[in-house]
Amino acid sequence: MTLPAGWEGIDQNFLGLEEPWCHPDHAGVYVLPAPYEHTSSYVLGSDRGPSAIIEASQQVELYDETLKCEPYREWGGVATIRSLDLAGKVDRQAVDAIESFVAPHVGTGRFVITLTGEHTGALGAIRAHAKRYPDLCVVQIDAHGDLRKAYQGNPYSHASVMARVVDDGLPLVQVGVRSVSPEEIDRMQSTDRIATFFAADILDPSGPYEGKASGWVPEVVKACRGPVYLTFDCDGLDASLVPALGTPEPGGLGWYDTLHLITALANGPGILGMDISEIAPIEGFVAPQFCIARLIYRMLGRIKAGRRVH
Repeated sequence: MTLPAGWEGIDQNFLGLEEPWCHPDHAGVYVLPAPYEHTSSYVLGSDRGPSAIIEASQQVELYDETLKCEPYREWGGVATIRSLDLAGKVDRQAVDAIESFVAPHVGTGRFVITLTGEHTGALGAIRAHAKRYPDLCVVQIDAHGDLRKAYQGNPYSHASVMARVVDDGLPLVQVGVRSVSPEEIDRMQSTDRIATFFAADILDPSGPYEGKASGWVPEVVKACRGPVYLTFDCDGLDASLVPALGTPEPGGLGWYDTLHLITALANGPGILGMDISEIAPIEGFVAPQFCIARLIYRMLGRIKAGRRVH
């Protein structure tokens, strides 16, 4: 089989797969890089995150010892499209361009992963999925509320992306939040469409859930009002796992808690699509992007297993 134009081969694709496992006609997973950055307010470089994740993914071991299989085979392969060129596009134009990039692949029987830079880029992918699945519930793993009406005068700031999601009428479940403004607290408390699980409540051993995933994960699942779209800001993880971030925060989710949550969502409401954002690579330090590449692959295994449950 020959790869069609616009799709990446073994040296450039996610996981470094050979044909036919990277062919879009064969694969059940599509990886769509959309490296957008415009409003980052602290560390710059998230537009280099998608390519860094793809490069690191080629070192990921393909056998998942917990699932006792190679998830890419269970999916029929993973295909990676050529990166979207967003030169000259910012704010609403960039969001619309990402939506147009993602939309043709949603609802085709493929699971779509959008790799973007700053979290604003996720909005286009979320909108593409929401138009295909109107009962969608957005689950946001994130250190930040991202619910400001605007930040630094820009309603398309990375600090306002979830405000746009709520404005679109989508229910939102936030997990791992530990950095918010009074404005965002007011927004959380003003509507029943937002359920927020603060990191201090779910991860601190003295919190309401005693820091045990077995206590808080079922509550997150219960809060979901429909099938899930997962928007994963990498700063939702603890900065000790992933320090290469645009806005790092201590006190986040750990590796196994995250996988516990993904498994429960996949087996419960189901996960229909996802995006990954906010990796800002540190030159010469590959551990953060390798961690995320490996996490994406582990999540794919659990999402596929969840589909068999359904």
